[in-house]
Amino acid sequence: MGAMQRRKGAAGEREWCELLRAAGFTDAQRLLGQARDGGGDVPLPPMLWAVKRYNKIAVRRWLDQAEHSMLQYKQDGCNVPAVAMREDGRKEWMVLLRAEDFLTLLRMKA
Repeated sequence: MGAMQRRKGAAGEREWCELLRAAGFTDAQRLLGQARDGGGDVPLPPMLWAVKRYNKIAVRRWLDQAEHSMLQYKQDGCNVPAVAMREDGRKEWMVLLRAEDFLTLLRMKA
């Protein structure tokens, strides 16, 4: 990985930590040396965040579609667009949410 990619990754990790701290998760901080050690980027139990920044993310289109579709169901109480996805050949499902929606749901649990 080149220096530019490392700087971009570190900037993304700092930005994610700032967002978490602004949402009240004051313990959020980057793990230094994680790229060398092969670990996660931001530990915040019960989660270990792997932070990724890309020029273009294919799943963005899916989330945009879910957000657009949600508008017709708002009156039914559907106000959080979410995408459930599973890669062919894999058994586990993944869920994609906007960060602000995820943090709102996380705070509701607490």
